[in-house]
Amino acid sequence: MKKIIYQTDLGVAVVTPAPWCEISIEQVAQKDVPAGVPYSIVDALLVPEDRTFRAAWEKSPSGIIINPDKAKAIWKDKWRAARNPILASLDIEFMKAVEAGDSAKQAEIAAHKQALRDVTQTEISGNSPDEIKAVWPQVLGEKQ
Repeated sequence: MKKIIYQTDLGVAVVTPAPWCEISIEQVAQKDVPAGVPYSIVDALLVPEDRTFRAAWEKSPSGIIINPDKAKAIWKDKWRAARNPILASLDIEFMKAVEAGDSAKQAEIAAHKQALRDVTQTEISGNSPDEIKAVWPQVLGEKQ
């Protein structure tokens, strides 16, 4: 199966002709791709199935590539989302420690919260989607 891809301001658009479509894929492209926008007709296997880094897709002559810098930023946003409920829970525990006058517990919680805030400073050394997704800081708990 073939697909049509083209770059937009928001990323890569993918047009998948319906299997029962009675017009050629070139005709579908003429109909569905905005006028003047360059497009490619590629094998469906060149379009990633995993949509985790969809916003990092870029059109290339060979299909779709995933921009590693954008993918890393997306993955770090996922870390931020994972840490938010942990921080909220720690805020409650911190206030309980304040009320109890437990300065040791306050210091422990403050250190944990700082480790969570620093999580986005963690380096992601890989560039492939699998290498990027393999990095999950331990302080965040189980990968989501």
